[in-house]
Amino acid sequence: MPIVLAVLLSGALWFASGGIYHAWPLAWVAPVPLLVVLPGLRPARAAVAAFAAAALGDLAYVVAYRAALAPEELVALVLITPLPYVAVALVWRTIARRRDLLVASLAYAALAAGMEYLVSLVSPNGTFGSVAYSQADLLAIVQLASATGPWGITFLVSLVAAALAGAWRGRERRAIRDAGLVIAAVPLGLVLVWGDLRLVTAPAASPSVRVGLAASDTANRPFARTAEEAVAAARGYAARAAALAERDVQFIVLPEKFTAVGPESRYGVEAALANVARRDRVTIVAGLNAVGEGAPRNEAVVFGPDGRVVLRYDKVHLVPGLEAGYVAGHALGMVPDSAVAAGVAICKDLDFVPLGRAYAQAGTALLLVPAWDFGLDGWLHSRMAILRSVEGGFALARVASDGRLTVSDPRGRVVAERASDAAPEVLLAAAVPVGGAGTFYSRTGDWFAWLCLAVAVACAIAAGGRRARQEEE
Repeated sequence: MPIVLAVLLSGALWFASGGIYHAWPLAWVAPVPLLVVLPGLRPARAAVAAFAAAALGDLAYVVAYRAALAPEELVALVLITPLPYVAVALVWRTIARRRDLLVASLAYAALAAGMEYLVSLVSPNGTFGSVAYSQADLLAIVQLASATGPWGITFLVSLVAAALAGAWRGRERRAIRDAGLVIAAVPLGLVLVWGDLRLVTAPAASPSVRVGLAASDTANRPFARTAEEAVAAARGYAARAAALAERDVQFIVLPEKFTAVGPESRYGVEAALANVARRDRVTIVAGLNAVGEGAPRNEAVVFGPDGRVVLRYDKVHLVPGLEAGYVAGHALGMVPDSAVAAGVAICKDLDFVPLGRAYAQAGTALLLVPAWDFGLDGWLHSRMAILRSVEGGFALARVASDGRLTVSDPRGRVVAERASDAAPEVLLAAAVPVGGAGTFYSRTGDWFAWLCLAVAVACAIAAGGRRARQEEE
């Protein structure tokens, strides 16, 4: 019965604290019930318990994507996504049975962060599902990403959970209980102090740029059947862009795939947007669904202040299944001759850490992002993008249909935000300080993730060595 209760409790806490419902305090204690019982279980039972708890937590994604994914894809999500955590749990169980509280706590944190990193290297969804995103609104913690990437946040959250679990298991021995509390509190306190200092310490003076975002969930025509329908959608967004231009914005971003374009409609769609860019001397980034011109492409077309198309950026990371058959891009999208170093990415691109780091290394000061979310995941996807901006040290202007319009600074502070369904059409204008100097993480890469993997291996070897000595004795 305690095992079942632990599984249900950890699963429920993961369900509530992940990116869909983001009750961030719960993420710090979500693994605790499971970690309390795992060391006392045989390997097979431990694997089943870890799988069941992780699968229960992942049901949040089934709720969010039940309308977008086929039933077999939803089943695969629940059956496959928990497997990396099962591996973490089994290795950690062995270490926790043979090593002291400090080593066990470090091992769990290193295993959790290291496994997230390895999964991100091979997953078509990048870092989606990372524990780090649960803390995206806790700004002092988020600053850790500028040094370690998301892996440092996952490590810290996991370290606290493992230490608390150890303190509970050894609660009848004051020394162990106190040690667990110290292991949890000291690193957390240090990160909070450092994060707060980074937030209040102004970086080198950087200019502020006014950006405008526009969305209308009811006016989008991503699968327009006729040229007239596509051009009408573009003219609607051109009118919204003109209204934003009256607020003295320099950049305007429109959603991903807000209309389809093809051989018969491209000229009319682009002319409507180019006229506004030229008349009001603004840069417009428009997300278009390019179909009927060979293989389909998910593109962002950038119109310079003179009305010319200065960039056509193809989405690099396509959505599995939903964008099957689309041609992926392979290059960064830097806006030429821009007043600030501005880059362009599209929605799922920012689920992937390497692309965000590449933009930082290219000197990006402001990233402009058309997007299209799935309603319930609007907060999550906006925060995933914000974490990329903290890792890279650039400002972000992201507009999502069925999601959120978000402007944030290089420290991850949200300057302005609205839901795309807050009104039939939503316009958002804000001034945001830009970045461009990069960060320690953007310059050094995934050093912390590799350190976590090394620590995990060392702890596992040490646990194996201890067992061998015990058997000899």
